[in-house]
Amino acid sequence: MVTKPELKEDANYVNGLAASVLFVVLAAVFLTSGFGEAAGFAEDASLVAGIGYALMDLQSMSAIAVEGFLAAFEIIGLVLVVATVAAVTLARREAEGSYVTALTDGGREAAGPRSSERSEEPDEEVAD
Repeated sequence: MVTKPELKEDANYVNGLAASVLFVVLAAVFLTSGFGEAAGFAEDASLVAGIGYALMDLQSMSAIAVEGFLAAFEIIGLVLVVATVAAVTLARREAEGSYVTALTDGGREAAGPRSSERSEEPDEEVAD
């Protein structure tokens, strides 16, 4: 049976108060800070082309110095590769000395017959 949620009367309000104070401080900092004039690149300069030239070690052909962008580009690529390898590694499990793909329900075997082996009869409705 589902019950109504109850208010926890012995709660610690210090954490909520600290979060509220931190929010007010950060809001005050952001609202009162001044930003200078926006700086950008020339209209005819292409950042993507600059990164491509830097990847091919042709920085002299680029109108923009993009070494900082290139480092970020390479670091993001490395992080994505590591995350992909980690996801594949975590999605596999070892069974009897060989690796098999994990099941989508967390690795638990279904108690009943598999979906391809189920009968065509409709499921019985459960009474409330």
